[in-house]
Amino acid sequence: MNKENFKEIIEQSDIGNHKEYLLQYSRPAIDILKKQEADLRLGCSRFGGAPDLPIGSEWPTYGTKPYRFIGQINFAEIPPTEAGLPAKGLFSLFAADILPDDDSDPDLEPFEDGYIHGIYIPDPANLETILPPYSETGGAVVVEFSPTIDIPYDEYQLKDSPFTEEESEIYTELRESLHKSPDYLLGYPSHYSLGYNPTPEGEWVSLLTIDSDDDLEWCWHDGDKLMIFIEAARLKNLDFSSLKADAG
Repeated sequence: MNKENFKEIIEQSDIGNHKEYLLQYSRPAIDILKKQEADLRLGCSRFGGAPDLPIGSEWPTYGTKPYRFIGQINFAEIPPTEAGLPAKGLFSLFAADILPDDDSDPDLEPFEDGYIHGIYIPDPANLETILPPYSETGGAVVVEFSPTIDIPYDEYQLKDSPFTEEESEIYTELRESLHKSPDYLLGYPSHYSLGYNPTPEGEWVSLLTIDSDDDLEWCWHDGDKLMIFIEAARLKNLDFSSLKADAG
């Protein structure tokens, strides 16, 4: 979906009188679709399993504990859009999450600094799959991408909402229709339980929103969503070294 498709959808909806408002707050997003039958390849985009990192890399840690691998995104596999993402490079994400074989309490919560660790490889030419230093990894699945348009998730993200109660229900249905998956890049963060806007104050943007998944052994905040954020200037400069997160 592109912005022209989005305009048509608005015009055909029962809140078409708010078209300019909706266009003003629309943002590009990239749905992430799991391809259960696809084979894992070196350097391909995936959730779960083991990462592909430069040959000789060491597993990232926080304190004395290993981070848990979330997944990797090969930006070259994303269809060209005006979303502001890199055109190439491999981005790997790790979380200070409780490992499947670890019954201790977590050292970090999702909203704390250091919970998310990102590695960006501009030229992923010399990679090897690095096996995790923990015994259980959960499943692994190849992912592909579908560009779309997103609008704010709830009243905490909407500014000066013009919608009546009835129009708000139509708005929610409209937003849901824009996504093929609960997992996506950019756009606005979405969640199940928060009573506030999770985006950090300042020039931060939503980088990735992912749902809990039993097959991947992901359970964010008791089965909710994990939302990851990056400063707009850092994204522009391809600097993924400082990320924030929340879950709910």
